[in-house]
Amino acid sequence: MGRWSTMCVVLPVVALTACNPAHVAEQAKTDVDNGNAAACTLERANIQKAVENFTLLNPDTPVTETALVAAGLLHSPSVLMDLTADGTVVPAAGSVCT
Repeated sequence: MGRWSTMCVVLPVVALTACNPAHVAEQAKTDVDNGNAAACTLERANIQKAVENFTLLNPDTPVTETALVAAGLLHSPSVLMDLTADGTVVPAAGSVCT
C-alpha cells in the first residue's frame, strides 16, 4: 500500500471518529468530570486552609461555614463542601464531589 492510499484509509477513519456523536458526548463528559474533580479539589483545599486559619485565630470557637464567612476567610458558604462538627471538610450532599 502506498503512502497516498494509506492516507486515504486513515483520513476517513479519523474524520468519522471526530464526528461521531457518541465519541463527542463521551469526550464532553470526560471534560466535565475532570473539571468537576478540579473544582472539588480546589474548594476542599480553600476550606481546609480557612479552617486552619480560623482555628489558629479562634481556638475556642466552633468552626462553621458561617463563622468562616463572618471572619472573612471565605467569600460565601460552599455549595460543593460542608464542614462536620469537628471541622472536617466533606463533600456536600448532592454535590458533584465525592
